[in-house]
Amino acid sequence: MISSRAFYSLYWLFDNIYIILKYADIHSDRFSKEKFRALSRSCWLLGIAMFMIYCTKILRKTYTDESDLKVAALNKMTVKQMKENLQTICNIRREYQFYYAMALSDLIICLNENNLPFLILGKRINQGVEGIFGMLSAMIYLYRLI
Repeated sequence: MISSRAFYSLYWLFDNIYIILKYADIHSDRFSKEKFRALSRSCWLLGIAMFMIYCTKILRKTYTDESDLKVAALNKMTVKQMKENLQTICNIRREYQFYYAMALSDLIICLNENNLPFLILGKRINQGVEGIFGMLSAMIYLYRLI
């Protein structure tokens, strides 16, 4: 999680430098706007990838915790304790499933911003499809707030 936040911070930094250079209309070989744009997009991609790896590890851990809970329940837990622990595990799993779905939707947009579909397939993703994935990510976030 820390490494994904570090990449997100770098994304924010390079993107803001790009915006400032674009707004100031500075022309210099040393401070190329496009270099900062490419750096920001790359950091965004790495941040999403690291976050998805983190979500996968947490989801995998919830399944392991659930099986361990079932074994522990046979030995020394009451039914109430087992239900409470199982509910906690299910809540964590649901939360990280939402996080993973949001990150996957953002990943599609990020891949298009980094021109990876163009480099691999020879075509960029349609702006309408990109918009749908952006709205899907926003809707998942809003649903999670309810």
